[in-house]
Amino acid sequence: MQQIARAIVVALGVFGYAGAAYATTYVVTANSNSFDGQLSRKVEAAGGRIVATLPQIGVAIVESDNPAFASVAGRIPAVRSAVPDVAITFDLPVAAEQVTADYANPPASGDNDSFFDFQWGHAAIDAAGAWNAGYRGRGATVAVLDSGVYCAHVDIIPNLNVAKSASFIAGQTYCNTSGSTHGTHVMGTIGAADNGIGTIGVAPEAELIAVKVLNPVTGSGSFAGIIQGIVHAADVGADVINMSLGVNGGLQVGGSEVAELVNATARAVRYANKQNATVVASAGNDGRDLDQDSGRVCDTDGTCTTVNLRSFPGQLPGVITVSALGPIAWLKDTAGADFDIRASYSNYGQSAIDFGAPGGNFDYPGTENCTFKGITRACWVWDMVFSTTSGTGGYGWSAGTSMAAPHVAGVAALIIGKHGGELSPAAVERMLRASADDLGKPGNDETFGAGRVNARRAVTQ
Repeated sequence: MQQIARAIVVALGVFGYAGAAYATTYVVTANSNSFDGQLSRKVEAAGGRIVATLPQIGVAIVESDNPAFASVAGRIPAVRSAVPDVAITFDLPVAAEQVTADYANPPASGDNDSFFDFQWGHAAIDAAGAWNAGYRGRGATVAVLDSGVYCAHVDIIPNLNVAKSASFIAGQTYCNTSGSTHGTHVMGTIGAADNGIGTIGVAPEAELIAVKVLNPVTGSGSFAGIIQGIVHAADVGADVINMSLGVNGGLQVGGSEVAELVNATARAVRYANKQNATVVASAGNDGRDLDQDSGRVCDTDGTCTTVNLRSFPGQLPGVITVSALGPIAWLKDTAGADFDIRASYSNYGQSAIDFGAPGGNFDYPGTENCTFKGITRACWVWDMVFSTTSGTGGYGWSAGTSMAAPHVAGVAALIIGKHGGELSPAAVERMLRASADDLGKPGNDETFGAGRVNARRAVTQ
């Protein structure tokens, strides 16, 4: 537990009703995948104020100060449910140690990006093998649903599409100037530009979209924000949607209200899939067996969702769920390091995990320092994932399934870029499975799913 505390700041998985002091926010779901003007007027007549409509999935975000709104709106014949939105505090690892590019010499690889050699995760999935084959993600667009991004970061600027980026946190833009570096770390792993400065993303020529759905200060976000963020990403043309989100302790779907919010989120994912957006999510950091403790909710059309109580949104249908792997004492033996050890914090489960990917480890028991490229840190720090963080040129290490998911999202972008920027999620997942390194027992297993992703094989076979 001490090792976990020193590497990851763990948020409390608590719920709170979203909304202003005198108005509650509701997620209103229609029976059908539509939400027309007539239905909107009926909802307003019930005492609601429409904040946003998502007719693509039959959902509206509504505010009301009428304490009876849910029951009144719920009796409208075309309405399936009207439930208070729920704010969740997500488990967001933060950079444990940070450095700036000025402190390091160019790496021994000869690459002029100062910190490329720190990115052992790229070696684990053979990202350079994909680049050498001519595939770097050009033509693919990746949306990062997270805590926003430090827009001025030199490794992010070249690939960030400002026009398509958006925030669904009230009063905040998608650009961060303070608060969580989580979204920036994730985005850099996916698509940091190969610009000769700091780090390189798995798909360094992919277009990036920042979609803020979490408050960077509190780490909290609501179902309404996540639902809107998924639909927005799909509508602006995202080929890949990365959600490095996970509720600490798991999402407890114990009542009908939360089940309905989960159902609305599942609708958003189904819509994104239909728009050819491959959705990737982290498995969560509870070290739990995801084959246990599941609940079930069925939509109006008979589509049922099995929701594991230990992972959300990772186990929604249509989402690729990723476990975290990493070395132990990498710098002690860089030539013989095993990058495929399941991190002790990573959730697992044969029915839940689709792929394994570099997420970082901190299980090395020693406290001594290791020095590499002029940087000295505790040896266990080097086993975590290195990426972009705060400011215009900050970099740092972090560990979590949040760091594993973007490696898979990056490989998905490489695949999509190879095929001209348009590919169905089913085809992307099929190629990921066919090219993954099948570790553990043959076929799917609880740690690796179909295997650890392999970037080179994904674009060459």
